[in-house]
Amino acid sequence: MTLAGVWKNEYGSQMTLSVSGNLVTGTYESTTGSTGKYCVIGWQTSADPTTSVGQAATLAIEWHSIVSGPPDDSWHWVSGLSGQLSIQDGAEQLVLSHALVASIDFPGLAPAGTYIDKLIYTRSSAEAPGATALPEPKDAATDPLVGSWYASDGTALLISSVVPYTGNAFGYVMGKLIWNGGPSLLYGVTDINAAPDGLALQSVAVAGLPSDAGGPAISLAGTLDLASGILTLLDQNSVSTAPDATYVETNISCKMFKRS
Repeated sequence: MTLAGVWKNEYGSQMTLSVSGNLVTGTYESTTGSTGKYCVIGWQTSADPTTSVGQAATLAIEWHSIVSGPPDDSWHWVSGLSGQLSIQDGAEQLVLSHALVASIDFPGLAPAGTYIDKLIYTRSSAEAPGATALPEPKDAATDPLVGSWYASDGTALLISSVVPYTGNAFGYVMGKLIWNGGPSLLYGVTDINAAPDGLALQSVAVAGLPSDAGGPAISLAGTLDLASGILTLLDQNSVSTAPDATYVETNISCKMFKRS
């Protein structure tokens, strides 16, 4: 049992996910705000959920649509999600803490900021497409995120490359995360169009998983201030809990990173 399949939340939005090893990839179709199709990337821990313990997961979403449609300000936004898949009363339930990073105002919808929500997904299908083929690091572009970033608590982001998606819609972030003293696998997304479009903030959401794949599932989402060079990220890390203890699945803090 994995996150592979089709999931719908209480708003009617749909995720179609594939799993390769512990890596989760897929697409998201939203019924709130803008319409379109969006890329999802993240991780799940190795152990399948049981009636006594869940399976932690983390996802990053890039809100620049990968299908044609009218652009708007939300195409600069990203989301970081973290939580777990658990079995509740005999049924699967994917509960994720959601941080929507609005790096620019969207007049008539929301000013810039980070918006927190709790999303509950139920499975509508177990069928999943093949895993998304990620781009090669050799195709990386010059980006201000590339480099080594350190927070005061010792957390480090070692971003080796940012690889543009087709048509420069956004960038895939690749590298390593040093969290709680140990290395973690790292993938994510970022708005590579922030600087070219004259924005002050570049949104970024990355997902990390310790190399033993046992958890926690780590989400870091926020913005890089292109003037000051400060990277401010909301850290959501989730562990597997009993089905009746999901209220303590995700711990949240804020971290500020500076480039080494």
